[in-house]
Amino acid sequence: MVALKTGAGVLPAHIILLEKEGFNMKKTEPRTLAGMMELLPNEQILWNEMKETIEGTYQRFGFLPLDTPILELSEVLLAKAGGETEKQIYRFEKGDTDVSMRFDLTVPLSKYVAKNYGNLSFPFRRYQIGKVYRGEKVQKGRFREFYQCDIDIIGDGELSIRNDAELPSVIYQVFKKLGFDDFTICINNRKILNGLFENIKQKENAISILRIIDKIEKIGKDKVEEELLKIELTKEQIDIIMNFISISGNTDEKLQKLKELNIENEIFQVGLKELEQVVQYVRLFGVPENNFKVDLTIARGLDYYTGTVYETFLNQYKELR
Repeated sequence: MVALKTGAGVLPAHIILLEKEGFNMKKTEPRTLAGMMELLPNEQILWNEMKETIEGTYQRFGFLPLDTPILELSEVLLAKAGGETEKQIYRFEKGDTDVSMRFDLTVPLSKYVAKNYGNLSFPFRRYQIGKVYRGEKVQKGRFREFYQCDIDIIGDGELSIRNDAELPSVIYQVFKKLGFDDFTICINNRKILNGLFENIKQKENAISILRIIDKIEKIGKDKVEEELLKIELTKEQIDIIMNFISISGNTDEKLQKLKELNIENEIFQVGLKELEQVVQYVRLFGVPENNFKVDLTIARGLDYYTGTVYETFLNQYKELR
């Protein structure tokens, strides 16, 4: 491959390939893979400023920086993946090695902690800002290459539920420092959902149900009900689930309505207690009522989510959650 020079200089806009035999010339248009990230300098400067703001906030809360490889062994990366996520992973073989590109920063963190357990002090508080890759359909607000800005608190054994409430307070500070006011941190607890599914004899289908519920903002209630029918839930079971995630009211009203369901399942009760404690601590951390709420539709599709879960929405741009 060579650059072809003319009297006017190096030819722009094309890469010129000279084939060895016959010197046939083939033009290749310079283009970037769909969904991959490429910024102009002014955009990159803005992103760098945002990144510095986020990093500074994480550091003020006592989180330490960490970096992990973009490429991981597939057997490690896929250990906790499944469903749609596994289908979206970029995977290939190099020699005898089965390799995948990271689809998030959580699984690489788990590997890092397990590998370096003896050299870490717990609770281990880390942040990482890095690119991840998902081979999904490109659409507004969703890309195949994008940055994640992660914070995690890793405990050795038991970890206080107070930490679950600290993370929304960090999220709140980050968004405020980035200049946003109209946003909502939606909070739920997977134990509540798992307890509900166990109570209606659908424990085996819990992960599938959670992945379907997690898509409700994208596909709507009718499609969610259709997908639940496909995994052989009865109409009665679907009605129970849909009525449950449709519980309305402010935060305290939703918590009260959850209690009034009188679901005696132990997992459900533990999740409800944790959710109440998280709400209490979030308030103590100074997050205003109009910037957080309990949202029973927040499920998160991966099975490594076991307790408190969150999603944050810019209220005027909800597709950019």
